[in-house]
Amino acid sequence: MPRSPRSEAPGERGVVELVEAIVDDTRELVGAHVEALRGDVTEGLTSLGATVTSSLLAFSLIIVTALLAGISLAVTLVAIGLPAWAAFWIITATYGALGFVLVLRVRTRARVTGQAAADVAERVKDDVAALQQATTDEQQERTAS
Repeated sequence: MPRSPRSEAPGERGVVELVEAIVDDTRELVGAHVEALRGDVTEGLTSLGATVTSSLLAFSLIIVTALLAGISLAVTLVAIGLPAWAAFWIITATYGALGFVLVLRVRTRARVTGQAAADVAERVKDDVAALQQATTDEQQERTAS
């Protein structure tokens, strides 16, 4: 017995509703994910501000402490019998070498961290492109039916 067009409509309508429900669910999921990311970014920026403030304070204290320690070491070398100019040059050279080594270590660490951040950004771009492609495919399927 041939089917009437009316009997096919509920089946087609069910598929269309199913696809619309999937697209709606995907939209809600992406929206929730974006909101979670916004919350994480806001929390991260707040934490970053506090960390920068604490780091600047600590850095200032380290500078003052290093300066006083250098002067104390130079005065100690003078008390041992070195001329004052030699004692201060020895301390200056020592601090300069230490600073140079620390800068090299920080630059190496920054390169590694920068590469990791670039990898994460690339993965996020790939995920966004995949979501856009899936949405485009769903829209094309919807318009085709």
